[in-house]
Amino acid sequence: MPVDTAPEIEAFMLERFRALSGSERGLMALQMFESAQRVVLSSLPEGLSEHQRRRELLRRFYGDELANKVFP
Repeated sequence: MPVDTAPEIEAFMLERFRALSGSERGLMALQMFESAQRVVLSSLPEGLSEHQRRRELLRRFYGDELANKVFP
């Protein structure tokens, strides 16, 4: 598998991540998830209801089966 990051950069990044507290890592994960949600929501067609937007967001993250159960 090709690697697109130089080993010294990867080591530097790993060291930086390990230096973060659990709270900082958790906040970073939350921010990345919120960014991913914004990307998905921005890709949806205009004119969807809030219900439809939430259902589509759930579907794209977790699949049809769960979306159909939560938003029948």
